[in-house]
Order: sequence, then structure tokens, then C-alpha cells
Amino acid sequence: MKKRAHIQMHGDVDGVGFRFLVKQKAQSLSLKGYCRQNELQEIIIDIEGNVNQLDEFIGYIQKGVSPLSKQNAFEIEIFDHLVGYTKMETDIV
Repeated sequence: MKKRAHIQMHGDVDGVGFRFLVKQKAQSLSLKGYCRQNELQEIIIDIEGNVNQLDEFIGYIQKGVSPLSKQNAFEIEIFDHLVGYTKMETDIV
């Protein structure tokens, strides 16, 4: 079964390698979607794939992605509807 997660990260998420690490982890789990920074300096992740891999990815987010990030918070929404992403993209690499 596949699902999609929409994750919004705020706090210390700029300039700490966050988007690079998110993309790397997502690709290692064969997840597809995007990770971008918005105008409020928040990181927005929209990602989909197998439920087991998605759960592992969410656990990664909950543990804290970057050791350089001192403090951050996140909101996660899970959806049954898939967008149909074909690759993992980010606005930096």
C-alpha cells in the first residue's frame, strides 16, 4: 500500500544541510516527491511511496535530520491520494 505525506518544518532548518539530507534519505528509501524552502524559510516536503518506507522516513524526520539544526518543529499530514511523483526533487541539488 502506498501513501503520501505532507510535512512542514519550521525552526532551525535553513543552512544546516536539511534539504540535501532529506533528499538523500528519501532516495535511499525509493520515495518520490519534493523538498523545498518557502518564503517563510520553512521546509516543505511532499513525499509518497510504500507505507513501510514512508514510516521509516517520518521516523527520520522525528529524530532530527541534521546534527547542525538546534531546534525545529514539524507538522505531518498523511493522505491516501497519490500525486504520482516520478523522482525526488529539491530546490538546491
